[in-house]
Amino acid sequence: MGVASRRFDTDAVLQRIIERDKSAFEAFYERYRGRIYRFVARQYGTGDFGKAAYYAAWRNLVVSTHSCKSPKELKFKFFQFLGKSGQESFQQKPTEGQSSYLPKNIEEDGKWSLLLIEQFRRLPESMKKRYLFKYEIGLSANAIARILEDKRKHIEKSIEEAERILRLHMEEAGCPDKIQLDKLYRESRVVKPPSSWDGEILDSFSIWLKQAGSPNTEPTISDAEDRGDKVGFSEVLAEWITTAKQQFTKLKLKMGSKSKKSRLSTSRR
Repeated sequence: MGVASRRFDTDAVLQRIIERDKSAFEAFYERYRGRIYRFVARQYGTGDFGKAAYYAAWRNLVVSTHSCKSPKELKFKFFQFLGKSGQESFQQKPTEGQSSYLPKNIEEDGKWSLLLIEQFRRLPESMKKRYLFKYEIGLSANAIARILEDKRKHIEKSIEEAERILRLHMEEAGCPDKIQLDKLYRESRVVKPPSSWDGEILDSFSIWLKQAGSPNTEPTISDAEDRGDKVGFSEVLAEWITTAKQQFTKLKLKMGSKSKKSRLSTSRR
């Protein structure tokens, strides 16, 4: 098998998702789950808020198939949702005081990537998002500018400032100049979402398809704003998660009941 035949054709897979192909969604999820998880977790953590934001991003992808006519449009809407979710007025308050975390024997075991992520958490929120869009999702400055509705020069300047700050802190910690930041970040890209999260996302595909096209199904920042509090976005998403789980449980019970009746009917024959 040649390299070309093994290439992941994102647009082709997204087109199949638009056509409501579950196997295509599973393939796309498997391909991007780590990137989206790290994009979310490195901004909002892995608690209730982070889980809700991660869950909502994938739900948005499926629900958006109703309104998106092309893979390009669906991909843009997916990334745009990531860019808008958890904006500053609805983010969790940062932990007071700076962490003094430093990996044990860092000079010996070479885990500078762990320190890089610790320093990354101290960056301003807008810098984090732009940095992650470049180094985690792999987007160009032009693409990030379109998604965030900003100027390319602003994006480039923000990322350059983030790199400058990170390099300064890494040098202060004793990191050798020869070690490049992008290399360290690549080394940190091994973190994946918990298997329980994977199961919930994949099991929800059919439910989300049924919700596609229904009014008030796409989570937005305004939903939280209407609630009038800073944790409203997290609460709204948590409610959607609970509802989806309940619907999925009912669906499994219904399918189990049908299967039982079918077996009884067969045995009577």
